[in-house]
Amino acid sequence: MKKMDVAFCVNNAYIEKVAVVMVSMLANHPDDYFHFYIFSSDLTDESIKYLNRLHSKYKNFEVSKVEVPTDLFKSLKLNIEYISIETYYRYAIAELLPDLDKILYIDADLVINKNISQFYDMDISDYYVAGVEDYLIKTEKHKAEIGLTDEDVYINAGVLLMNLQKLRQDDMCQKLIKATQDLWDKIKYQDQDIINIMCKGKIKQVDSIYNFARANMRYEAGKQKDACIIHYTGKKKPWMQNKVKIGHIIQFWKWNRYFADVIWKKYAKLTDEAIKSKIKVGLLIDEFFGGAGTAFGGYGFLARKYIAKYIPNEDIQVDVLLGKSKWKFFPQKFHVDDVDLYRLPRQKKLAEKFLKKQNYDMYLSIELTSDFVLKHETDESKKLLLWIQDPRPKSAWDNVIDTMQSIKDPCFFSQKIYDKVHELAEQGRVKFISQGYSLNPLAMELYNLPQNTPIQYMPNPVDIDYDFEFDIKKKKKQVIFLGRLEAQKRCWLYCEVAKRMPEYEFFVLGQFFRHKEDNKRMLAPYMDGSIKNLHFAGHVDGDTKKNLIKESRVLLSTAVWEGIPISWLEALSYGTVLVADLEREDLARRFGTFVGTIDGDGFDGVDKFIAPLKEMLENDELYEQKAKAAIDYVRQTHNVPRFINNLRSEIHQVVGK
Repeated sequence: MKKMDVAFCVNNAYIEKVAVVMVSMLANHPDDYFHFYIFSSDLTDESIKYLNRLHSKYKNFEVSKVEVPTDLFKSLKLNIEYISIETYYRYAIAELLPDLDKILYIDADLVINKNISQFYDMDISDYYVAGVEDYLIKTEKHKAEIGLTDEDVYINAGVLLMNLQKLRQDDMCQKLIKATQDLWDKIKYQDQDIINIMCKGKIKQVDSIYNFARANMRYEAGKQKDACIIHYTGKKKPWMQNKVKIGHIIQFWKWNRYFADVIWKKYAKLTDEAIKSKIKVGLLIDEFFGGAGTAFGGYGFLARKYIAKYIPNEDIQVDVLLGKSKWKFFPQKFHVDDVDLYRLPRQKKLAEKFLKKQNYDMYLSIELTSDFVLKHETDESKKLLLWIQDPRPKSAWDNVIDTMQSIKDPCFFSQKIYDKVHELAEQGRVKFISQGYSLNPLAMELYNLPQNTPIQYMPNPVDIDYDFEFDIKKKKKQVIFLGRLEAQKRCWLYCEVAKRMPEYEFFVLGQFFRHKEDNKRMLAPYMDGSIKNLHFAGHVDGDTKKNLIKESRVLLSTAVWEGIPISWLEALSYGTVLVADLEREDLARRFGTFVGTIDGDGFDGVDKFIAPLKEMLENDELYEQKAKAAIDYVRQTHNVPRFINNLRSEIHQVVGK
């Protein structure tokens, strides 16, 4: 992929026309990469965002704003009513881009209608600039008026291939400014005259197809079909209402001008389509909280209840990609909560074809549990926004999770997937965000990342009930368990605690899903009704779930391993404090009690929970202090508006739009 550097000198009002030029160039150079430099003194950040919206369709470019010091040009006059002071900014391009040796300067009232690589690659090492003879000047006697002979080259300054290195060496910026001041009474075409005067003998003339202006349409009509750059010089621009009066005899060259205007409108339409296009995000996840028959897990809850619910807007579209279809040759499509969900065809070429057709701008993943989608994405420019939620390096499995003996969830450690993330990171194709600082070292170990890898903090969101007012009198001395009934949660320890504390009520909010039989076997002794204060509520949601959390004092977490569960944050938002045997972000210590690590099946550690639980249930002063602090923390850190703004911002940054 060849890189081309391109400069515009405009004011903020002209930015929509710049976008059309950019699209015309990008559309005709799909295999090249462009860095567009916008030289301006009033360009807004919103205008840069506007140009970056073109990334929805065109990936092969970047835009940089170059602030121009207006003092340089405040003494220079203008004598053409429809041309602004920004026309002089091209004088300073070489000085303001000291690291570039060559650039293509172009006006914003033109379009690129064919590939211009041959022009850009031209050798101009012995010249200041290369450009096209101005045919309008050729028909006038203007050269003599400014001290040039008929043999001297006079080019149109709207398209200039500039030798920045040579311009800097000869201090041409200051010379051009001074000449504009000294020769003002002699010049007619402002900076264009000055450039031709001062660069005399160092101008390389190129074919008119590289700057085919209005005069060329009249005097070189036969070449219009070959024009690579069509330049709409003069006062009448194609975005104005320039009508051809049908029925009148019209000169052939005016028809040429009309058809040239049609070409501009074609690129303007493409620009409008690209600007209005949404960023298409492929959300890589293997569960959607019950949607499309998937599991009711924490990742799925986050995907369905927050990402898919809140992130789509007029700028962003989110599709959920669940991995493989049950069919080899066909995708599966589902529609849940106004979001499209897909499973890709299992056959390699058809999976690749599906992704090419969908043309996602980027991918977003909560961790990465499968590489099926990414390994079938053939466009190597696509990036991944990876949300670190529960990274589990091999050491976590070996030293913590696999210490359980009675029952284990199968190990889903996949070096292949983690190597894929590492590979993408080395290519600069991954942006990491994390729900907690304490998880970052685990992620660096899992993905084999350098210690200086940037990871942006992105706290999990919580649907906060701001009408909830903490009242200790409304809190019952009861305990809840909130989570799937799977091995790592070790719900049997919760049940053992309930059995030893019969004076308090214990509620289990959750259901079996994966490996049901094994997990049912472990919990069977506790589900026969013999423990009178232990209640299995099953999967609850909505008001039922909220009310159980609101009225409970403590959420008891007995898991052998967790990330930072949303269930913890939900509980804290209602002043339901934590008692836990693992710690993340110091949440248990700050808003409850950390009882210490309990490995293995945990039966020998049950007693560790008893005293801390009793303290939170009976010590009103301590409990109320921790409960109110928990509510304040969640409202400040984990509110949904903050989440929406931050995640949308990250998406825009990844896409560059």
